[in-house]
Amino acid sequence: MKQIKARLVFAGLLVLVFSCNVPRPDVTEVDLSGGVERQENDDHEESLRVAISTVISPRESFVYYRDLFNALSEFLDMPIEFKQRTTYHEVNEMLAQNMVDIAFVCSGAYLLGIDHMELLVAPVVQGRPYYRGYIIVNESGPIFRFEDLKGKRFTHSDPLCFTGKLFVDLKLSEEGTTADEFFDEVVFSLSHDVSIQMVARNVIDGAAVNGLIFEYLAAKNPELVAGIRIIEKTTYGGIPPVVNSLLMNRELQESIRQFFTAMHENPRTKPILDELQIDRFIVVGDTLYDGLRQIKERI
Repeated sequence: MKQIKARLVFAGLLVLVFSCNVPRPDVTEVDLSGGVERQENDDHEESLRVAISTVISPRESFVYYRDLFNALSEFLDMPIEFKQRTTYHEVNEMLAQNMVDIAFVCSGAYLLGIDHMELLVAPVVQGRPYYRGYIIVNESGPIFRFEDLKGKRFTHSDPLCFTGKLFVDLKLSEEGTTADEFFDEVVFSLSHDVSIQMVARNVIDGAAVNGLIFEYLAAKNPELVAGIRIIEKTTYGGIPPVVNSLLMNRELQESIRQFFTAMHENPRTKPILDELQIDRFIVVGDTLYDGLRQIKERI
C-alpha cells in the first residue's frame, strides 16, 4: 500500500478542492476576516491565546468563530490572540508548552493530551454532548458496505481523530487487519470538509468524517454533500471539547466558563450558537470520554 505524506496531500487537495482562500499548512496565525483583536509579542497588555485546528470545523463556519471570539473578547475586556494549526498534535503541543490558554480540540486529541490540558466546556448538539462519525463514499460507485472499500483509496482527517481515524482502526483491528493491509492507498486530508469534497469529486473512494461537520454542511451548503452515500455510522462518543492549559489562572478560567455556559441565554451570542448548530455549552467531566477511551485501549 502506498502511504502518502499528509502535508503534501493536504496542500495539493486544497488547490484542487477549494482553489483559494484556505489557510496553508504553514500558516500559524490567521485573521478571521477581521474583527478579532490579536495581541502579538506585547508584554504590556495581557491577551487570551486561543488555538483551533483546521480539522475541527469547516471553513464556512470560521466567520462564526470570529464572532464568538469577538464576543468573548468584549466579555473579558481582553484582546484575543488567535493561533491556527493544521493538526491536533500541533495544538496539543502548544497546550503542553503553555503557548495557548484555551483550545478547540477533538475527543481523541483530548484523550492523548490529557496530562497537559483540562476540560473547560463542551458543546451540546441536538440535545446531547455526544457525536459520531460517518463512513462516506460517492453514491455513483459500487461501494455499499465498509467491506467494499478493501483495496480502495481512503482518507482520514487527522491521526488523532476518533471519527476520522480511530474508529476505522478499531474496525480493522477486529477483523485482524490494518489500514496498510486493507486499503490500497491512505491519505490524511487534515480537514473533514476536505475529505468530504474528495469523496464528492471522486478524488478518493471513501472517507471517515465527523458527523457533526457533515450535517453542518448538509444544512448550510447541501451542494457540498450532494452525491455522497453514508454507508456506516460509528457509535456515539464524547463530543469534541474546549480545553484550557493547566497553567491558566483559575479566575480567568471561571470567567471564560461563565461566558460559554451563558451563550445560549444571551441575545448577543445565541445567534452565533444557532449558526454553529450548537444548542449550548455545558461543564462536563472526564467520564464523558470513557467510551472513546475504551475504544482506544482496544486498538
